[in-house]
Amino acid sequence: MASIREVAKEAGVSIATVSRVINGRGAVAPHLRRQVLDAVTRCEYSPAVGVRTKNSIALVYTGPFTPGSPYDSACIDGMVDAMRESSFDLTIVDLRRDRSPGETFRQFFARKGIGGAVLRSTALERDVVEAIASEGLPVVALGDHYESASLPFVYADSSAASRQAIEHLLALGHTRIAFAACEREDGDHRDRYEAYRTTLESRGLLHPDLIGRIPPHRMDGEKLIRSLMGMPDRPTAVFIADPLVAVGAINEAHRMGVKIPEDLSIVGFDDTDIRALTYPKMTSVCQDSRQLGERALKHVLRLIAGEPERRRPADHHAAWFEINETTAPPPEVAYHVLPNRTRLAASPITAS
Repeated sequence: MASIREVAKEAGVSIATVSRVINGRGAVAPHLRRQVLDAVTRCEYSPAVGVRTKNSIALVYTGPFTPGSPYDSACIDGMVDAMRESSFDLTIVDLRRDRSPGETFRQFFARKGIGGAVLRSTALERDVVEAIASEGLPVVALGDHYESASLPFVYADSSAASRQAIEHLLALGHTRIAFAACEREDGDHRDRYEAYRTTLESRGLLHPDLIGRIPPHRMDGEKLIRSLMGMPDRPTAVFIADPLVAVGAINEAHRMGVKIPEDLSIVGFDDTDIRALTYPKMTSVCQDSRQLGERALKHVLRLIAGEPERRRPADHHAAWFEINETTAPPPEVAYHVLPNRTRLAASPITAS
């Protein structure tokens, strides 16, 4: 095994400079940092001292940081429970802030004392996720999922439950069903959209003007309900595939005087127990996100331990559909409702 002296000689720098680079301490010129990291890789140097013990599991956001979302907060709750049964700590790291130019992910993990990681990403960052996995690190992807030869996934499969939700609305008599999902694309939201699209397309009832992607916030649910209720040929039902957007829509409906479900049926998505906190209680596609977080961290622990399941491609459970009080048959007349609570009569509902 190469020594730090040999790395310094290979890089053409002092031992002190090598030490500062691999320990992330002190200012080092970018070109010298790259020289040292390249030399570390060529020499296959694995420092035995001067680096942190690998005693942490990291939650790594490769894209937007969303720890306050219902999904992430529930997942983190589950991770904490799993962490407390292990000898590891749970930490949140920022790759974009802390990773040095030219530093491999393996070197970054070693410098930060990270034994393995749960990766949270969207479709836009899959190249980063694949690069991390390609270094053979003990990592799993949480939430997003796609075809990958080297990366295991932990997620809830919401395809079947989402189809059940749309079939439920169709059975009630709805023919104009809107869809609203998070603007951030990932495997989870793709599953929900594809279930919506294929189910309605097979009936000849898919209307592109009723499909939207919006930010995942309550205020955007408020904007959504105002937009839907003002459309010339408005929908009589909507599948909102994000919890906070659904809550915002229901709250704004009350303020506007929109009767749920008499004027508009709503199917939401629930990562925890939000459906029980709305009035009426929300009909929802549901998943246990706390369990997902727990399973993700336990999966990383098994990878660190080198158990035989190391490359099992996915660890998932099925979401479920729960009928509550926000869905009903469509109204005979689809009133337009303005933000000031004015109700304008529209044409009687007819089959499309």
